[in-house]
Amino acid sequence: MVEKAVRDTDSPTSSHRVQKLEILTPLRGLKFSGQLTWRDAQKHQWVLFFNDGHIIYATGGVHPMRRWYRYVQAYGSGLDLSYQGLQQAVLDCPRNPLPNCWELCLLLQWFHHQKLSADHFQAICQDVIADVLFDVVQAPGTQYQLIHGAAIDLRSPRPWLSDVDLRRTIADRWQGWTNHGLTAYSPNLAPVIQHPEPIQAEVSPQAYQTLMQLLDGQRSLRDLAAKFSQEVLPLVQALLPYINADWITLVDIADYPSLLDGQAPKESTTKDDRPVHIACVDDSPMVCKAMGQVMRSAGYQFTPIMEGAKAVPILLSQKPDMIFLDLVMPDTNGYEICTNLRKISRFKDTPIVILSGNDGLVDQVRARLLGATDFLSKPMEPIVILSIIRKHLGQRVSS
Repeated sequence: MVEKAVRDTDSPTSSHRVQKLEILTPLRGLKFSGQLTWRDAQKHQWVLFFNDGHIIYATGGVHPMRRWYRYVQAYGSGLDLSYQGLQQAVLDCPRNPLPNCWELCLLLQWFHHQKLSADHFQAICQDVIADVLFDVVQAPGTQYQLIHGAAIDLRSPRPWLSDVDLRRTIADRWQGWTNHGLTAYSPNLAPVIQHPEPIQAEVSPQAYQTLMQLLDGQRSLRDLAAKFSQEVLPLVQALLPYINADWITLVDIADYPSLLDGQAPKESTTKDDRPVHIACVDDSPMVCKAMGQVMRSAGYQFTPIMEGAKAVPILLSQKPDMIFLDLVMPDTNGYEICTNLRKISRFKDTPIVILSGNDGLVDQVRARLLGATDFLSKPMEPIVILSIIRKHLGQRVSS
């Protein structure tokens, strides 16, 4: 049964925004089972799952995969979190107790196979739900809708969270966010250093190198906070003087590639039905092997090139849709190859991503001046590699 959509308050004040969450209390009293869905004017959607009045999980928003992966990575030590490992885990997952929520299905499977403790299961669910509710509170012009469903038997562990505690947690976080004038900034944005010189003069050399490595536009504020095992607000407070001075910019960042619930990976193709072709130029056999595993598991055609001096003629013959290019090789370098590729009409607009073990800004700036599309620091997580592909080929690829 679907209830009529109801508009929440649009007031930007802290108390009024948090009033959106008052609906959680009567749903608990009514022992509601089903979905509570919020939507905003930008067509973002957030879903809370209830069982007998208890909130058991949440999903949706701009980063459902990134959010889930962030907390699984934080609490799930020992799990196979490679993209192909996660895909296989989805395929092996039994019938999902919740529709459209493979995330909880995998958590339950890991728990029942004793790969995830009850405490860590609970922590992941709690952090995911808190992030979703914060985004709902921050979003203006939301409407909510209730969809009744049957109660389900989750067995142990039961990720039942107190709506009172959740409301208090979100109210405190939103109050801190508003007190620091951050209502216009989403914690899903990613910081990027625009002017490194004044930052370098302000902080220690070690802190500067850390900032240059992490503030590369590939990690959201929430991703960074999780990496440092802290709340997002203190992190933003530390960065805020640089943000206000325009030394650091906050930008939108894409979600990680989703895992298809119950479906085998499809071959990724271009819109003219050619297989998407990715090449990697790197003298390291280990890097090429790892990249190949990631690409093939995602359905991409892959060409490894371990001799930099032969890269350009091989690329001309293979005509890949995207190129990953190591910066330092024994017989040549990524700068030279990138420059030569950009002189060839076939590769004028081909995305070229530089791979480097050096996080220095000089390398990044020089690479971009010579025509590089993006820059990745080694070692690269498989899911980040796939996110970069989606970022630059998203409009040209179907799957």
